[in-house]
Amino acid sequence: METTLRVLGDGLSIAALAIIAATAQGAWKRIGKDVSIPLLWNRDGKPVARLAKPLGLLAIPLIAIVVLLSFTLTQSTFTKDPIQAMIIFLVRATLAASLALSQLFHLRFAIKTLQDEGTL
Repeated sequence: METTLRVLGDGLSIAALAIIAATAQGAWKRIGKDVSIPLLWNRDGKPVARLAKPLGLLAIPLIAIVVLLSFTLTQSTFTKDPIQAMIIFLVRATLAASLALSQLFHLRFAIKTLQDEGTL
């Protein structure tokens, strides 16, 4: 069971990273070269923090790679305890889904903001 959970966790991490990378690539093609990407918005929906295109589009993918692959790189998924294996799997599944959704929401709001500003 532990091996199955480890493989499933790796699969979910890879799927999440594929979604994150594909959406970042799509946004990269769509957004102009000198456009700054909004990262944070105030309550009125106005951007309060921006980064250059490379940093703005690659921040979440780079964080996701570090977070999702840290379980495999630290060997924490190799355990003989079935309860610990289940907990690690559930944490990995939750993180994968959360990071993929954060990328999708961020890009949706960023593109909408850029369209409203007329820079897209």
